[in-house]
Amino acid sequence: MPLSETLEKQLRKENNFVTDNGELKKWVVIKKAHDFDPVLIELLLDNKDLKEKFFVDVKNTLVFKKDQFVLF
Repeated sequence: MPLSETLEKQLRKENNFVTDNGELKKWVVIKKAHDFDPVLIELLLDNKDLKEKFFVDVKNTLVFKKDQFVLF
């Protein structure tokens, strides 16, 4: 499965990220990324591929690559 599909599937698990019509609220997700929202971070960390793509390990601490996420 392409990473974009994996990301969308994972984001759809959070009702606040989806409109009543089933569309992904990209502006909400981007705002949450800028705010380092714990719900968003947890969704990303729960998936191995997304974790590898959007986080970097610095001295045993995972750092969210927010800019890379938003561009993706």
